[in-house]
Amino acid sequence: MAKGEKATFNYDLCMACGPCVTACPFGCIELSKTGLDRYRTAFPILVKVEACTGCGLCARACPIDCIDLVADPN
Repeated sequence: MAKGEKATFNYDLCMACGPCVTACPFGCIELSKTGLDRYRTAFPILVKVEACTGCGLCARACPIDCIDLVADPN
């Protein structure tokens, strides 16, 4: 984890199971109300980009390792 990193999601792997949502201490992640395809009804999105500290708790909570921390382009 480096300063200025933000969570990103690999939606090809994501099961929308939700542990990342509850793991974030800042409430940065929510499950969307719009599905990616006909099988899923929600997926995680970073709704509070400015509040994300890049702590990595969401990535550690993900059971399938589909969350990465990447450098914030801003």
